[in-house]
This record gives sequence, C-alpha cells and structure tokens, in this order.
Amino acid sequence: MWHEYPIPTNEKQKEIIRALRQFIQLLEKDGLIAGFAFNHYSATEDPPSELRIRFEYRDEQDRKKVESQLETEVKKLLPSYINQERVWGLDTTDKHVLQAYEFGSRCAFLAMALIEGGRFPELYFSRAVNIPTQDGKLGVNVVPLEFQMHFNHGVMNSLGIPKVPDEQEIHIRALMDSTNSKTKQELINWLQANLKG
Repeated sequence: MWHEYPIPTNEKQKEIIRALRQFIQLLEKDGLIAGFAFNHYSATEDPPSELRIRFEYRDEQDRKKVESQLETEVKKLLPSYINQERVWGLDTTDKHVLQAYEFGSRCAFLAMALIEGGRFPELYFSRAVNIPTQDGKLGVNVVPLEFQMHFNHGVMNSLGIPKVPDEQEIHIRALMDSTNSKTKQELINWLQANLKG
C-alpha cells in the first residue's frame, strides 16, 4: 500500500526533494520501502503549494519507523514541519498510473545524480520560457527548451513508444491537461487565444 506525505512549502520544493534524495534511496536499499514517488503541486491560494512524497512499504510494520525518520529529515530543512500521512491512490488510481509517477520520480533522481556528478549542467533543467534576455525582453532560453524537448522524445523513443500516434497523443493530452482543456476543441480555442504568430 502506498502512503503519501505532504510537505507544505512554496519555493523550496525542488531543494527539499534534492536534499531528501539520498535518504529516500537509502530507505529502499535497506528494504524499508518497495517504491517511492513524489510530485510538486503549485497553488496560488489556499491550500499552500506542497511537495508530496509517496512510499510503498514492503512491510507495514516499517511505516512508523520511516515516518519518524522522514519527519526528522524534513525538520532539518523546515523546522516547523509536522508529519502528516494519508493513503495514496487506494481504490481511486489504477496501478499503471502509480507506476508512471514512480518511474518519473526515479528518472528525476537519476537526473539529480547526473547534475551533482557534473555530467549534466543545472541549466538543462532550468526555466526555458519567458525569461529575461540580455536586452531585457522576455524570450526563450533555447538550450533548456531543446534539452527538455529531446529528453521527452528520447525517453519515449528509447522505450519503443511509437512517435505516431502514441507520442503525438501524449503531447496533446499533456497540453490539454496543462491548459485545463476538456476537449481538443477547447485546446484549439486556448491555443488561438494565447499563442501569437
């Protein structure tokens, strides 16, 4: 069974998960968890933005021990943190969706290790769009945008996911999700209203 631990935070989500990476990987190495996942949730109002860490336990008897260790680790970064726990995905989310979040989290941890080891620059994972250029105008930082685009294609291609129609449909559905479009026509309307040129 998966359990989720929300950590309310606004700008520190990325730093917190990076600081907890080795701790989480050690939990798995020691056999205390069978899997892990995390996700960042941004909010503009209440409730506040939060980082949600998820663990699947090999043995439910290890849960209290891990929760205590997690609280100790998070308090090093956020002294006022109080551990909260809730079941994640039980009877509401298909197993393949939970596995997708886990796979994505494992990929993120690999990327963090590659950055820390000097293999990839931090720039690859920085914001690419609407950043100030040298002349002060908002623009696009081409390197991270190209890296992120080719990374997405590279993962799907390496796994054998066909570009047509599957990868195309993945991109369309992701764009629908990010624009809160319920239908493809709503997405078309959003694109026409928000993209110039």
